[in-house]
Amino acid sequence: MVDVKTLVDAKISEDADFQATLADMSEEDQAQAIADKKAELIEAEFVALNEQKAKADELGKNQKIRAEKAEQELKKAAKPPAGEEPPKKPDEQSLTPEEVLVLVGANITQKEDIAEAVAYARYKKIPLDEALKSNVVKNTLKENKEFRDTANATNVAKSGKPSSKVSGEDLHEKFLQGDIPEGGEDLKKVIEQRWTPKEK
Repeated sequence: MVDVKTLVDAKISEDADFQATLADMSEEDQAQAIADKKAELIEAEFVALNEQKAKADELGKNQKIRAEKAEQELKKAAKPPAGEEPPKKPDEQSLTPEEVLVLVGANITQKEDIAEAVAYARYKKIPLDEALKSNVVKNTLKENKEFRDTANATNVAKSGKPSSKVSGEDLHEKFLQGDIPEGGEDLKKVIEQRWTPKEK
């Protein structure tokens, strides 16, 4: 910050007209004229500084008003009009109708499979159909299916259903009544029973 006294002294020494008027004066008159000029210049500097401060204050006040107005407009824009509900942010795990169609088309119906595929798509920020094509999701879904199949097989084995061996003749009788075995050994027994000549 510039010292006012130094600034005033510089202005007096640079003012050629004022210096010319001092040449014809006595020392006492010169000192009085210089003191008067200094007082005049100091007062002018303070007036100028006060004007600058008033302008800066006005500018600051205007900026504050503009900022408050912009903030109010932003708040108004963020609020929905009266009677309308604010738009809901989609839940991370909620599905769009298109995503549901993709899952149905891919025959993915298990909850954990859907969660895995959707989580991967959200994480990678890619569409769900692209996520389903990725090896990561394919392998995960395959592992989940194998795990479920193993668990189902284990549950069936533990269910305590007695495994009784049925004779070919009994299976053949059931076959004739319309009860067709699903395959494997039972079907083989029916075929053997049907085509093997009976011993007397």
